[in-house]
Amino acid sequence: MKSTPTVVPVFRREPYRLLFPLGVLLAWSGVLHWLLLAAGLIQEYRSIFHAFAQIEGFMTCFAVGFLFTLIPRRTGTAPPAAWQVAVAMAAPVAVTIFAWFEKWALSQIPWLILLAMLIQFAISRFRSPGAGPRIPNSFVWVILALVMGVGGSVLAGVGASLGEEMVWLHEIGRGLVLQGMFTALVLGIGGMLLPVITRGAPGPAGSGRSIGARNGKLLHLIAGLAFIGTFFIEVLVSVRLGFALRAAIVLATLLASAELWRLPTVPGLHRRLIWIAAWCLPVGYACVAAFPQYPKAGLHVVFIGCFALLAFCISVHVVLSHGGAPAPLNESPWPVALMGALLVSALVLRVLVNLDPGHVYRWLGLAAACFLTATLVWALFLLSSLRGPVKAVDTRFAVDKRAAPAS
Repeated sequence: MKSTPTVVPVFRREPYRLLFPLGVLLAWSGVLHWLLLAAGLIQEYRSIFHAFAQIEGFMTCFAVGFLFTLIPRRTGTAPPAAWQVAVAMAAPVAVTIFAWFEKWALSQIPWLILLAMLIQFAISRFRSPGAGPRIPNSFVWVILALVMGVGGSVLAGVGASLGEEMVWLHEIGRGLVLQGMFTALVLGIGGMLLPVITRGAPGPAGSGRSIGARNGKLLHLIAGLAFIGTFFIEVLVSVRLGFALRAAIVLATLLASAELWRLPTVPGLHRRLIWIAAWCLPVGYACVAAFPQYPKAGLHVVFIGCFALLAFCISVHVVLSHGGAPAPLNESPWPVALMGALLVSALVLRVLVNLDPGHVYRWLGLAAACFLTATLVWALFLLSSLRGPVKAVDTRFAVDKRAAPAS
């Protein structure tokens, strides 16, 4: 007897509709206090909270929203279940709230729950019958990213609880969470997405279960393990050597899987910004290797120049292409140019925080203002572009319950 397709609700079919706006709200929670501090309205310098809110809040919402949308469509499997979307929304908020009240250990409980759910979600889709041929080799990095998120959190917690003698373990764990996880996501997704978005490539070659595909996945796994090793080298041997190796591995991976040396050929300003953002990843790590006395300056080339710029530009691509308003994607809208300029300005100003310590609050406040304004420009541009009514039901995404379980 033929099964009846089940219509999937919009919030499951396109979870980015919920997670992208939530990510921006959490970005405001992580950055607004810098602006208030610079204006003299508050006196607390909350650098640790800022890192938690930006990485485990803002960036995590964008990453999960994208993975929840991409993986089911790439593998031809079911979208996330309602409870998984609920966890994806609740966990970053809980992390941010606990971090504000400096409950660092408690903040990692929802973080680990979220990552455990993501690992189960990704593996179940990747192992689904028929999914293998659609999975690019670079997606090895996606699994490694989630492992780094879990392992880094555990190492940071264990290192903090064992006293000063084991603080090195805490530092390695923090590095894996704050840098490693999202770098791996960029490498894993970028290997597939960058050629498609920037050059209109047909899709990644070498996916599937052939000998070439297995060798490709093995090479990515070896590179990923070497990348993880750089965090141990950074803390235990040499900061300069650790970051130099990290930059080299990231650059080699992007050149091999995304052919990053090729200029964008498809029209569209956001595509060029995505290409620039990808280059900022190895460049930022190389800056720390060259100038280890200014590590935060180099790392913000990664955080703002790569992570934030990629998040906003790829989200523009996702929202407009899925929302039935793709025309601006092949143009150079002034809001996209303004958003890019504001993020670049935020990056330069944030670097000045470390290069000009005599005027820390001035540069910090201006950087925060530029970043927050960029989020407003992003939101207003998308809202103005999506003028048509949203359909409550879209039968193109009907799911057969028997073939694809919801969880």
